[in-house]
Amino acid sequence: MRNDPLKLYSDPERYDLVMGAYASGDHLNFYRRQIERHGQPVLELACGSGRFTIPLAKEGVDIIGLDNSQTMLRAAASKALAHEVDAGRFLDGDMRRFDLGRKFKLIFVPAQSLSHLHTREEIEECFACVRRHLAEDGRFVIELFNPSLRLLARESGCRNPAGQHGDPKKGSQVWLSDEVRYDAATQINHIQWFFRNEGSEEEVVLSFEMRQFFPQEIDALLWYNAFRIDHKYGGYNFEEFSSEAWKQLIVCRAE
Repeated sequence: MRNDPLKLYSDPERYDLVMGAYASGDHLNFYRRQIERHGQPVLELACGSGRFTIPLAKEGVDIIGLDNSQTMLRAAASKALAHEVDAGRFLDGDMRRFDLGRKFKLIFVPAQSLSHLHTREEIEECFACVRRHLAEDGRFVIELFNPSLRLLARESGCRNPAGQHGDPKKGSQVWLSDEVRYDAATQINHIQWFFRNEGSEEEVVLSFEMRQFFPQEIDALLWYNAFRIDHKYGGYNFEEFSSEAWKQLIVCRAE
C-alpha cells in the first residue's frame, strides 16, 4: 500500500471511475433545466475532467469550463476531442480569482466543489468573482451535501467499504473503501479513498478535504455576500429541501 497518498485530482481516471466519466440522468437533467430557465452562455466552475461540460456542449450549450488542475484539464481536453467537442472551451483558472472578460447567464459549481474552499476569505473571493461575471438577471447555482452528523461522527481511522466499480479499460472490478477524520473546529472532513484492483493486494490511496456547509450557514454566507436565494432544493428532481435531504441545490441571484 502507498504511504504517500496522492491528491484526488491528480488521478482523473480513478476520479471518473467513482464519479462517472460523464454526468447523466437526473443529475445532468437538473443543470439542463437551469440552463433552459435562465439561458446561456454558461460557466462551470471547478469543471474537472469535463463530466458536465462535455455532455452539455454536445447538446449545443454555449458553455465554458474553468479549473485550476492541469491534470484534470488535460483529461477534459482529451475526452472533449474524443467526442468532437472543442477542447478550447476548457480554461485554466482558480474559482477564487478569475477574470474572463465576459458575463454569463448561468454560473454553477456542481459536485460539492465549493467544499474545497475552506475559509471565509476564500469563499468571499469566489462569490465576488461570480458576481462580476453574472449577467443581468443571471443565476448562480451551488451544489452541496446536506451534512450528515451520523457520517461525520464515524470513528477516525476506521476503514469503511464504499462499493465497487467496473474498470472499463481493464474489464475488471475495483474495490473502494475510505477513511475519514472530521475536524469539528474547522468543519473540514479529511478523506482518503483506497482503491484495490480485482486480484491484487496493492492499493492506491487518494486524499482530499471537504469543508462542510450546514444549511443555515451557507444561506447566511450568500446573504452577506449580496446573493438572494430563489430556491433551495433537496435533490435533482426538484424536491423541497428538508432535514432528510441529502443535497443542498441552491439557485440564487446577485442583488
